[in-house]
Amino acid sequence: MTEENKTPEKEEIIAENFNAKAEKKSGGKGLLIVLIILLLIGNIILGWLYYQETQESHTVYIKLKDTNAEKEYIQKQLDDMTEGYNALKTDNDTLNQKIEEQKEKIEQIKEELKHNKNVSYYQISQYKKELETMRKIMKSYIVQIDSLNTLNQNLIAENTHVKTSYNKEKNKNQELSKQNEDLSQKVDVAKEIRVFNLKVLGLNKKGKPNTKAKKIKKIQVCFTLGENKVVSPGTKTVYLRIARPDGSIISSSEYDLFDYQGNKIVYTDKREVEYNNEDTDMCVYWINKTGEVLTPGTYYADIFVGGKNIGTTTFKLK
Repeated sequence: MTEENKTPEKEEIIAENFNAKAEKKSGGKGLLIVLIILLLIGNIILGWLYYQETQESHTVYIKLKDTNAEKEYIQKQLDDMTEGYNALKTDNDTLNQKIEEQKEKIEQIKEELKHNKNVSYYQISQYKKELETMRKIMKSYIVQIDSLNTLNQNLIAENTHVKTSYNKEKNKNQELSKQNEDLSQKVDVAKEIRVFNLKVLGLNKKGKPNTKAKKIKKIQVCFTLGENKVVSPGTKTVYLRIARPDGSIISSSEYDLFDYQGNKIVYTDKREVEYNNEDTDMCVYWINKTGEVLTPGTYYADIFVGGKNIGTTTFKLK
């Protein structure tokens, strides 16, 4: 085609075709770039998800490993506690029963741990709390047993001393009691207050007299403090001391003590009374607050005033 034949219309058509091809080629490159970018983003996301999954798996493995270690620790502590309970020895039936109950509880927890393959952190914390509670209970039992052993040793030492002098005092008091009966209507010019009409009754839970040892809820000791014009009038503390058939003293506390012949000895109960140098009737009671079951046999009741034994008698329970 010659230059002469190129008309403006034909030149315009050629330019449009050229521009269309250029635009088509440019559009293809842009799409490719977008696809590459999306592919990179997708790979990044997949890589992140894989990393997260790997971390979570590792965390779960660590947690399982940690809880298993805690589980083994708790099992070891429970085994040690069982051995500790097995070493506890006491003659107290109530305390022995409580110890057995704790040992059974320990075995139940050990069985539960044995069958629980995957222990959670929450369960571990609960087991630890339970373990701490059981430790405190065990410590309290140890303290109680030590106290009971100390008390028993003190009672044995005391009973040995009391039994040595008891027969002498009993014979002396029996003689004095006979003299008191003969002189009940006369003025006692001795320097000690004497006791008359010393009587002992065992009472059941209804307050009725009873001689069966297992029914006794209260022991009533009534007597008369005899007239004595020589003794200074005023408030007197009267101590009651009851000995079981085996010689041990009935007492509410090992700290209930009074002075007798230079020693501190246990009393069963006491009462204060206003003494005006004349016959004074009174009673002293021992109340069975602990539910102790008394044993059958012969019991001794002694009355003390001013650090002196002023009256004694015996009574029997079947």
